[in-house]
Amino acid sequence: MKQHQKKLILAKILILTASISVGVEASNLSEKIDLLFDDRTEKPGCAVGVIEDGVYLHSKGYGFANLEHEIAIDSDTIFRIGSVSKQFTAMAIAILEEKGLLSFEDEMKAHIPDLIDYDQIVTINHMIHHYSGLGDYEYMDYPGLFKNAVGNEFRWGNEDYLSNEEFHDLIKTLPLIRKPEKKFWYSNTGYVLLAIVAENASGMSLRQFTEKEIFAPLGMNHSFFNDDVNLLFKNRADAYSPLDNASDEYKINVTNLSWVGDGGVYTSLNDFINWDQNFYKNRLGKEDESLIKTMEMTFEETQVSKRNQKMDGEKENEGTYAFAQNLSYYNGYKRWSHSGSWVGWLAHYARFPELGFSTVVFCNTNEIDATVIADKVVDIYFENRKE
Repeated sequence: MKQHQKKLILAKILILTASISVGVEASNLSEKIDLLFDDRTEKPGCAVGVIEDGVYLHSKGYGFANLEHEIAIDSDTIFRIGSVSKQFTAMAIAILEEKGLLSFEDEMKAHIPDLIDYDQIVTINHMIHHYSGLGDYEYMDYPGLFKNAVGNEFRWGNEDYLSNEEFHDLIKTLPLIRKPEKKFWYSNTGYVLLAIVAENASGMSLRQFTEKEIFAPLGMNHSFFNDDVNLLFKNRADAYSPLDNASDEYKINVTNLSWVGDGGVYTSLNDFINWDQNFYKNRLGKEDESLIKTMEMTFEETQVSKRNQKMDGEKENEGTYAFAQNLSYYNGYKRWSHSGSWVGWLAHYARFPELGFSTVVFCNTNEIDATVIADKVVDIYFENRKE
């Protein structure tokens, strides 16, 4: 046999071996993830995605999206993703800034004229990065200010009710609980106010603006900010909570509240990969990479005029939060992530840009911690890399 023929055959064998190896690794990955859900056969569960280099290595549903009709979760099942939605609100603000319709350094009151006077300069940038000094409506930072129909403390989720307009009117009156820039303080309130800023600056609802500027350009055709939870749409995952720890019985645990900004995005695995991939090649706004760089800027990095000044007060989590993304490191790699939860829905999204690797976990029962699942999936992925 001639030498060049031997080399050709050897090359083909190497290619075939490599292909088999990759397939075994992906199969091994899926098998290990499957083991995390071996008890979800007739229960609510999760959709889990593992993205590498722009494609899903693993994309699978576990359990039922709807228990009554025994509809299985799959890659097209649409979940509410809680605070992971904040990334889309932040991107809407970034696009409006790129269009020249606002500045990150604008005072909030410039875009919400009927907002309470904070007696402090509070900017859009403060709100984006949770340095405004504003409290959180959900976690009792304002005791006694939110009441239900019989005068008791408002119960968030599905037990009491406020319309979008009623809620907006209330949060516009909430005072700061500390001076701006004193401390990182996670505030859902601030992101609802950012939604109002986006609506006033664009002349459209956040749902309309993001459909035009984010979801449609990315081909996320089944994703949206749901500002009316009574509307019908296909492939919805209902959310559930167990009746108690000792049984396999469940009750529906969905929300009757419709405001958006701090949450409210509904999406599926098959849509969400388009959002993930946009961080590598931007297709939004002017399609310039500067928009993605903006989304990865922490509060300190955006404060050009203050970079060489000592800011007033000690700050927690400095330099780890950027446009609704937490920055940490795992095995030496950057990890951008955010979790979300609202009534019975939980979600977690993590992106490792240096590896082109991401995890997406959407769940429809609060008995499963999506963040715990996501962390286990990350561990499985790194274990497979070593094999």
